[in-house]
Amino acid sequence: KSKKSAGKNTISYQIISLLHIFIQASVPHIALLASGGGQRAAVGLVGFLHQMEKEGLLDMLLYLGGVSGSTWSMASLYNDPQFSTNMDAAVSRLLDSPSVKLEQAVDWLGERAKEEHFSLADIWGVLTSAGIMKQMDLRCLSDEANRNATNPYPIYCATEKHCFTHGPIEGKWFEISPHEAGFTELGLFIEISLLGSKFQNGTLLEKKKEMDMVKLQGDMADKHTGLSVLERKRPFLLYSIHVNLIDAGLVINVPYPSFLGDKRDIDLIIAPEYSAGNMFETLTLARDYAAEMEKPFPEINDTILEDRDWPKDCYVLEGKEKEPTIIYMPLFNRRNCKGLFPNFSTFQRPFSQEKMKFVLETAKENVKNNKETLLKEINKAALRRHNKW
Repeated sequence: KSKKSAGKNTISYQIISLLHIFIQASVPHIALLASGGGQRAAVGLVGFLHQMEKEGLLDMLLYLGGVSGSTWSMASLYNDPQFSTNMDAAVSRLLDSPSVKLEQAVDWLGERAKEEHFSLADIWGVLTSAGIMKQMDLRCLSDEANRNATNPYPIYCATEKHCFTHGPIEGKWFEISPHEAGFTELGLFIEISLLGSKFQNGTLLEKKKEMDMVKLQGDMADKHTGLSVLERKRPFLLYSIHVNLIDAGLVINVPYPSFLGDKRDIDLIIAPEYSAGNMFETLTLARDYAAEMEKPFPEINDTILEDRDWPKDCYVLEGKEKEPTIIYMPLFNRRNCKGLFPNFSTFQRPFSQEKMKFVLETAKENVKNNKETLLKEINKAALRRHNKW
């Protein structure tokens, strides 16, 4: 009896393991990639995710990537280990949280001023965290590495300043996650807890205290991050004392580079567009980047580009084989508010309650109006993933 029982248990365990592998292999790799766009992007992303939760779509996301303004709301959202199941609370924090006390912001800046590389980026971090997102988030990004995977995995993106102006394209894109930070195309990474520490020839010389989320938000704008660990590994970094990060929107205002190719093997990209530049520019820049890096990217029909001045609220760029499908969703479009964009420009004082509510509702409507398209493409992505297995 005991042998039979043990045998049955072994078979049951094997069946369960195989089922688990099958289920995992059938889960589509879906990434939501939010553009930059200042507070417009920060607020719009919250509204978009809020409605995705209401429609039962948010738990379909495997990744959430952001640049510039969208990283402000990402930093705020991930302060809640389970934000993806309670977006009502995230909206309430955005609209109803009391302002951060001036003394708290000044104290934080006072501590940063004692550091070797205090800069305007630290001030920018306080302005975005305290002034716009209404919180001083002092946790570290590595704290998220040990959390349960309730939320989509976050990828914050920036650009290396020297490579942006003088270096090759491979060195331009830099990504930061709860586990590591480094150059996407070069495959050069360090543990996230060491970002800002001092290295020489790959040896850790001085471990600095891990930066908090306020400082990290400032670094997404313009800051050095002490990564001499990369010296000697690429000629264009040979004489670098620091890796200097600047706004990734200067290259592409949507974090496509981190999600193209085999590394994350994405089936479907959902791309809400909050950029202030020419409509579809982020798509054409991403297409050109992919071509230069020899990575798959879906075809962009030239007829779509004719809609620049008055875009629809949703476009689908169908992926084939290794190309991801992209659902491109402009915040302001012919369905909602033509001509209102100047009222929500990137560079202006923090939005009033009225403006924030308008952007939130506009982003939510975009999801509601295109729910069927989103569901259709998610189902196709699941079938595609299953066929790969």
